[in-house]
Amino acid sequence: MRICVVGAGVAGLAAARILHRAGHQVVVLEKSSGLGGRCATRRVGPYTFDTGATSIAPRGRGLEKFMLEEADQSDLHRIEKPGWLTEYGRVAPGDATKMKIDRYTYRSGINRIGKLLAEGLEVRREIKVERIDQEPECVTVNGESYDHCVVAIPAPQAKELLEPQRSVPMTRFRACLSVLLGYEKELPPQPYFALLDEDQRSPLVWLSLESQKCPDRAPEGHTALVAQLGAEFSRDHYDSSDHEVGFEAWTAVSRILGKEFA
Repeated sequence: MRICVVGAGVAGLAAARILHRAGHQVVVLEKSSGLGGRCATRRVGPYTFDTGATSIAPRGRGLEKFMLEEADQSDLHRIEKPGWLTEYGRVAPGDATKMKIDRYTYRSGINRIGKLLAEGLEVRREIKVERIDQEPECVTVNGESYDHCVVAIPAPQAKELLEPQRSVPMTRFRACLSVLLGYEKELPPQPYFALLDEDQRSPLVWLSLESQKCPDRAPEGHTALVAQLGAEFSRDHYDSSDHEVGFEAWTAVSRILGKEFA
């Protein structure tokens, strides 16, 4: 069968690989130029940041076999340090069993997982899907015929694309603003690679120490951090200026890491 997969995030690429392995002709359509969706990486000057997911915890699922056995592992990096907890600037180890989960990224950036999943697949990038129509004998996507179509994009976008032909449950985005911070100073070694505000009461809910998580994320003597802000703050400030959002992030960071990181 000829099958179209809409979306080249991890879910779409994984579905495409399974279908391709089963002998189907698969075409993946992706509206952006990148692969891997929210497993995204950005380089700013000398710094490298994982901007969405900051690590991958496969936990024995199918992705683990792919990463550790099937795919090229030369760029794979196992994160040695655990995550810790933070509350109002206070840092604590938390539950060791919950926090010490095998986590991975890639030295070149977490978006490497998308590139690996896409190997051997026909992926057409920068193609925005405008229409999906169910015909009696086929499905047409942007006017091109397929036997079936897999829609692997966020539910609000899928809802807009598929209705009124097919009902999609009401779903909303959980907003998350990520602030990328590069410092021309070195953070002393910490016993954790990231901090989680488990109750998510403060604006800063996740802080990833990129330059301690993985080599090659910042020059020697520099520090790279990703500060991810909570859903309520992100929703209320989604259209705020970069300076306003950044100020909230680096103020929260300085409470934890010290005033030199303000």
